[in-house]
Amino acid sequence: MKKLLCVISLLAVLCGCSNSTGYKPTPIEGQVDVNRMLGKWYVIGVMPGLLDKNAYNISKTYQRGDKGIDIFYEFNAGAYDGDLKSYKTSAMVYNPGINTHWRVRILTWPFDRDYKVLDVAGDYSSCIVGTPDRNNGVWIMSRTKRMEDPLYSDYILKLQSYGYNVGRIRKVPQR
Repeated sequence: MKKLLCVISLLAVLCGCSNSTGYKPTPIEGQVDVNRMLGKWYVIGVMPGLLDKNAYNISKTYQRGDKGIDIFYEFNAGAYDGDLKSYKTSAMVYNPGINTHWRVRILTWPFDRDYKVLDVAGDYSSCIVGTPDRNNGVWIMSRTKRMEDPLYSDYILKLQSYGYNVGRIRKVPQR
C-alpha cells in the first residue's frame, strides 16, 4: 500500500510539473456561463492520460457541488462494451466572473490541476478544455455523441495555434 501511495504521489508531482512552451496564455474571448457548462458532455477528442488511453464512450458531467463543481468522468475501458469506469473529481473556478480557469482536484490535495475553458460555442453545444501547460490534457467536447468534421477540424487548428501537440489528440469512439 505504501508503494502504491508513493507511486501515485510521484506521478502527481510529475504531472503537475510545468513544461514551459513559451506560448502566451490562451484566454477565451468574453466569459463562460458556468450554469450553461453544467450537464453532460461527450468527449469527441482527447489528449489521453493514464486513465483514458484506450477509452470508449467518454463523457464528463458537470454538476453544482458543495464546494464548487462536481465532475463525473465515465468511459468504457478497451471497447464499446468494456468495463464501465467512473471517477468523481471537483473543481473550483479561479477567475470568478470570467469563469475560464478551473482548478480541478484529483483525489485530494495536493493533487490539483489547472484547466482552462479554451473555447465554447455560443449555444454551449461544444467546447474545448485544456491544461495551460499544453502537455497534460485536452478535451474536445460536444453535447451529442457526434461532432461535424469541419467543427472538429476547426478545434484542432485552434489548439495547434495555441501550441498544443495535436498529434497526441485522438478521436474517441462514441456509440
